[in-house]
Amino acid sequence: MKTQSFFSGTLILLGAGILTKVLGALFIIPLTRLIGAEGVGLLQMASPVFVAAAVLCASGIPVATSKLVSERLAVRDESGAIQVVSVSLAAALPVAVLLSYALYAGAGFIAAFIVRDPRVFFPLRCLSPAVCFITCSAVFRGYFQGRSIMVPTAVSNVTEQVVRVVVGLGLAYALLPRGVHWSAAGAAMGGSCGAFVGFLVLIMYFIAVGRENPIPKSGGKSNHVSRTSPGRQSSRCTIKEVVALAWPVTMASLVWPLQDFLNAAIIPTRLQYIGFSVSHSAELYGRLSGMALGLVALPGVVTTAMAINLVPQVASAHAKGCRDRTAHLTKSAIRGALLVGIPASAGLLALPTQISALVFGDPGAGVPLKIMSFGSTFLCLQQTTASVLNGVGKVDLPLRNGLIGATCATLTNYVLTGIPGVDIKGAAFGIGLGFLVTGVLNVIACGKLTGPGPDLLISGLRAAVASAIMFPVVQGINGFLLMRTLNCTVSTSCAILAGVVVYGLALIFLGELSLREIAVIPVVGNLLAKTFRFTGWAR
Repeated sequence: MKTQSFFSGTLILLGAGILTKVLGALFIIPLTRLIGAEGVGLLQMASPVFVAAAVLCASGIPVATSKLVSERLAVRDESGAIQVVSVSLAAALPVAVLLSYALYAGAGFIAAFIVRDPRVFFPLRCLSPAVCFITCSAVFRGYFQGRSIMVPTAVSNVTEQVVRVVVGLGLAYALLPRGVHWSAAGAAMGGSCGAFVGFLVLIMYFIAVGRENPIPKSGGKSNHVSRTSPGRQSSRCTIKEVVALAWPVTMASLVWPLQDFLNAAIIPTRLQYIGFSVSHSAELYGRLSGMALGLVALPGVVTTAMAINLVPQVASAHAKGCRDRTAHLTKSAIRGALLVGIPASAGLLALPTQISALVFGDPGAGVPLKIMSFGSTFLCLQQTTASVLNGVGKVDLPLRNGLIGATCATLTNYVLTGIPGVDIKGAAFGIGLGFLVTGVLNVIACGKLTGPGPDLLISGLRAAVASAIMFPVVQGINGFLLMRTLNCTVSTSCAILAGVVVYGLALIFLGELSLREIAVIPVVGNLLAKTFRFTGWAR
């Protein structure tokens, strides 16, 4: 149960995030073959309601718990950290139970009058218990993240996904003879079982940490004297802190689902207004929202791992009054987002049609993807900078900036999508513009913590130069291999791999990556570090 540094903790969460994505693909691909588009559609119709309930209960709690636990531990208040956990559970669990029951009891109404398919009743009821387990897990994940112990979160996430795949596919197969709606319900039950097992994993880790870090007995020596009196008053103060931190984060987490809802209401309608048929409008919107937006958000796997790890690190430094440490972490977050986001945008711009065909088998998604590719950089910035602001207690700023960005995106979507000849391309630009506005506003807010950042400007410039070097290489390799093999899958895959290598080498030659950073690259890191140390090409 060792604590991790910011870099190693991020790598642990990144590895778990990638593995979870792979397991998710291993779930949805065979499930689609088993129950078809109709069954998956029933599951997807139940998903937005469930996700909204889970976000309301569990999105703000881990951030609040993580920040408060790290602050308590920064002043050696072990009992205060445990109190944060108990108070967070006491605050979140009643809401989770209420929403879980409402989802279970109201499944019939939701299925009949909201999604207008009575068969969705079955998946909704099977998903409803997961709300409670996800909420409790969020509290304990926040506790471990506050201690800078990222292994429990990683193990719990992977375990949860494994159980979801095994149980969900098993029940879907077993219940298929009873109808596709029962099979979809079995797949949904896999999600609830996975959430329960993930929660049990966290409980076991919590017990293990408790044994390694026993709470000092009263009367013993303590390095910290709490400014609040023990008992009920202290708990009331803590619950006020939890609520004050959690609700803005929860509201900020709802901004994206709200924008998705507005997009679904506005974009197809505006496309029909300029002459597209209902079916064609739905097809264009599916390519934009279901395909292009997913690819733009894909680099978020890396920045999400950074974001989770940033909150406790920044909160601890801020609680200790270490301004230099806070500024260093903020600059590291922005630098990491730039180094990941800029090449992602360049790669999506270089091969939009080819990547869409490779991943989704639909080259048509390349049209909106090319337009909104720039948004990938600013989405990465948005995620990491929001965590910095949450860590220093400025939880209202990500919410405010997110609402401003969503408003800009919605207005732009409404105006541009209704222009003949612009149509879906205008919607793609609007969504990317929303990411840009939110990301820039967050960076400006973080700039007050770091002061002038010429080093960040240099890092961004190096990432841009490395991406500019990568851009023609990727296009050239793809074109050359496509002529030789006539296979888009082979040419695109090789071009992407070559782009990653060229970009990494360009960063090293430009002096952006240190030998220590090179050494942590999986498998080949140590060998590369020794090589570059010998040649003197890296600092």
